Amino acid sequence: MRKFLAALVILCLLAMLVAPVAYATPIGDSNVSSLDIELQQQKEVEQLLPRDEAIKKFNENKAIADQQKREADQKALEQIIQGAKTLPGSAQKPPVPQSKDIGSVAPAAVVKTWYYWPYTNQSKGGSGIGWSDVYWAASDIIRNGSRAEVYGNYWAKAWGWDYYTPSTTGNYSVTTYFYVTGAIYSGSYLAVRVKVTDTTTGQTITRTIFNPTSGYFDNQWVSATEQFYLYAGRRYAFTFETETNAGAIYSATASDFYTREFDGTQRQIYFWSMSLSV
Repeated sequence: MRKFLAALVILCLLAMLVAPVAYATPIGDSNVSSLDIELQQQKEVEQLLPRDEAIKKFNENKAIADQQKREADQKALEQIIQGAKTLPGSAQKPPVPQSKDIGSVAPAAVVKTWYYWPYTNQSKGGSGIGWSDVYWAASDIIRNGSRAEVYGNYWAKAWGWDYYTPSTTGNYSVTTYFYVTGAIYSGSYLAVRVKVTDTTTGQTITRTIFNPTSGYFDNQWVSATEQFYLYAGRRYAFTFETETNAGAIYSATASDFYTREFDGTQRQIYFWSMSLSV
């Protein structure tokens, strides 16, 4: 009996070691929204065009959507850089939310922590048959969703940011925590990124820290740490970016972190914190 229990424990430990880092469950009959039902009803649609022509039409719409995203990214960057020019010597520290248990004393290595974003923006677009929408429900809550049907490609982005000027030059760690609740159907994705912009030169370094392409996320906790080399005396913008994207040739698809489920669950991305440490 002891040998059996020991073997069972070893098997459990091995299973934990090989478990994937991305934790999404299949989309089932529970935790559904009205959008999920519509997608299931439109899963198979009449093929209005032969496949080669359908792919060509989809690529045309995708090119339009991609150009829209590039323009939106450029406008967001310009807003971030312009905002840095209007700031006084140091940006105001955003209020610490009383509802978040952040502990009494931060580690000595942490030089800056954000719990809310004092500056936010969003944009959406697409081409073909589909829909997208995005907004900040609060300075730490993003509701973002995109849906595409035949030949369609749709996207939505949200940015939250603040500024910081390091006093020393060297490698810095940016650690980000957030929760996600929502559903992704094959053909769509959610991308969460951290961006660090030198507001003097306009140079931006982008790191994608979360990029699932299918599954259901039930208040999923996500954490990620990235390294950036920063120069003393330069004002940097630290940006938390979320993007939903949906593209379909025939079958409808969606990345939904926007709607409310029938049991009352609100799909969304809840930003917890971002810490800068040396």
